Amino acid sequence: MNSSASSRNECQKALLAEDDSLIRELVAHYLQKLGYEVCEAPNGAVALELLEANAGNSFDLIVTDLLMPKASGETVVKHAKAKGACDRFLIMSGNPVGPQDKKLGIGAHSRYIEKPFTFGDFESQLHALVEEPIPQGA
Repeated sequence: MNSSASSRNECQKALLAEDDSLIRELVAHYLQKLGYEVCEAPNGAVALELLEANAGNSFDLIVTDLLMPKASGETVVKHAKAKGACDRFLIMSGNPVGPQDKKLGIGAHSRYIEKPFTFGDFESQLHALVEEPIPQGA
């Protein structure tokens, strides 16, 4: 992303749910570098608690691992959608994500990125996700 794209993300809020502390730290750094304020969750249950605690104050982006203890990334995304807490999701997975997995009920306005990934890979997926138009009433 260029500097104008990065500045567009200033004051935007991201929820990051990842059970691996090293990956969580790295992705939080990536998000902060791109201008996001980051709320971190070490598992799905904490991510759900953060969604409840921030009710009425939605997130601009949720980045979540697909498989986590206590609640999956799919559960986090479905809960966020049901609460109207976010409409853009970047799903990370350490396992290859096949076509059947892309139909997990996560739906539109989500992207997948396979671990391990580089900052360039992450930035590219995030840029595509952020630039994707969301229809009114979605």
